[in-house]
Formats: sequence, structure tokens, C-alpha cells
Amino acid sequence: MKRDEAKGRILKTLESLFWEYDVKDLDLSKDRELIIKRVLSHGSVEDLKWLRRVVGDEEIKRFLLKTKGRGIDRRRLRFYQVVFRLPADEVDSWLKDPARKIWDNRCRGKEDS
Repeated sequence: MKRDEAKGRILKTLESLFWEYDVKDLDLSKDRELIIKRVLSHGSVEDLKWLRRVVGDEEIKRFLLKTKGRGIDRRRLRFYQVVFRLPADEVDSWLKDPARKIWDNRCRGKEDS
């Protein structure tokens, strides 16, 4: 079942990504960055398709460039590098940033590159 996307509500199937929120209160216009980040960091392929349809690839790309992929594991970030045509040298520098070490250590074992 879909919520009314025209009114800025998110898909019912995304509820599990927002376990700490009342999904009925989330609005795509006012909670945009939260929704984008959560879908990019934890969503399924179907969730990503929905996000691309609703906000568009250019906005997702701008979000990734603005946040430097923070909070997104290496494997997903490399995938998004290809899908959204992010500059490889930029993504490489994000992944080499010492500040990512804490996050990467939490995700260790999922990927080695």
C-alpha cells in the first residue's frame, strides 16, 4: 500500500527504516534529508527506486556530494559512485578521511576496500 506521495508522505514499506519515528508524521518536504539519508544508508533496491522516482537523481547526487557520503558504508558508497556518476577521486578522498575510521570499523567484515 502507498501513502499519498503527492502530499509528501513516504511509502508504507519504508516504515522499518524509520522505526524510531511515527511514519505518519514524516513528510518528504520537511524531513527530506533524513529520508534521503536513511534510504541511501539502509534501504533496499526497491526503496532506492522509490527515492530516485520521488526526489530524482540530481538531488540524490547533490546530497551525497554535500554530506561526503557520511553514514553510508563503503560498499553502498561505491555503488552510488557508479549509479550517480560521482567523481572517483572525490569518493576516494571521502573513504580515506580519518574521521570515517570509526564508521568503517563498525562495518568491518562487510567489505575490505
